[in-house]
Amino acid sequence: MNLPLQLTVFLGLAAVQVTAWAYPGAGAQASEAAEVEVKHILWLHADASKENGVTAYISARLPKIKHERLSVNALRSWQMIERGEHVCRPNTIRTPQRERQAYFTDTMLAPPVELLVRRDKLNQLPRNAEGEVDLKRLLEQGRLRGAAAKGRSYGEYVDGLLSSASASAGSSKSFTLYATEGVGLRLLDMLARDRADYLIEHDGGLQQMRQRNLGAEEFTSLPIQGASEAPVAGIACPRTPWGLAAIRAIDQVIGTPAGAAELRRSTKEWLSPEAQQRMATQIKQFYQRRAQPSDPR
Repeated sequence: MNLPLQLTVFLGLAAVQVTAWAYPGAGAQASEAAEVEVKHILWLHADASKENGVTAYISARLPKIKHERLSVNALRSWQMIERGEHVCRPNTIRTPQRERQAYFTDTMLAPPVELLVRRDKLNQLPRNAEGEVDLKRLLEQGRLRGAAAKGRSYGEYVDGLLSSASASAGSSKSFTLYATEGVGLRLLDMLARDRADYLIEHDGGLQQMRQRNLGAEEFTSLPIQGASEAPVAGIACPRTPWGLAAIRAIDQVIGTPAGAAELRRSTKEWLSPEAQQRMATQIKQFYQRRAQPSDPR
């Protein structure tokens, strides 16, 4: 039977009391985390020059910890996390594979990914009766030039398709994963310059094209068959005793009514107005749950 376990995580402030549930194989790791003093967190951002409301909120409430920011793309971020460096990454899609490498605390409910495509290529897309793009067939056909950001996650289903496409000699010339900076902004530039016919993109790609005057009227976004579930995004820290101590301290800050309200305000810009309206009930329920500590483990 699992038993409650009281932990004390020292953060250079008053010690943070954390209630965890003991489960097979977790006791030793939780005990190690209880002895770790988190002195420094390096926050990994796609663009560290842009203020991130979530990490700014957390940093202000953990003042005895030194907080720094580093601009780094998703691929390198996960290499640093896998090495167990003292880093944490916000706005990260949570998947089973990533949970084997990192501890998470959730910060937002993201809309399903979309296919951002040139309007003059619409008649070449394989679609089902609901108008959703059959991404598996699209990748297998290899008629259109596709792209996505290397190291980013688009949800478990789409990630699996992209991994298979990258490994397939038949589709390698028509689909490419790019290591990019700036949350895929360079991919939007590439699409606008007709160096690709479509992108796998999170909600808001068209909105960013409009804001950057990239000829958004020539493109449209379509849902992807099999990718209708809204993925959860959060903050990831390495799956080490340090990472567990850091993520629990972070969770204590944001797992409150005030923290949940700040998360909702700060992450609103990541969703298009259409997605906010479409997902209003789900988003409300998510932040109601987020107003309590989540006990990451």
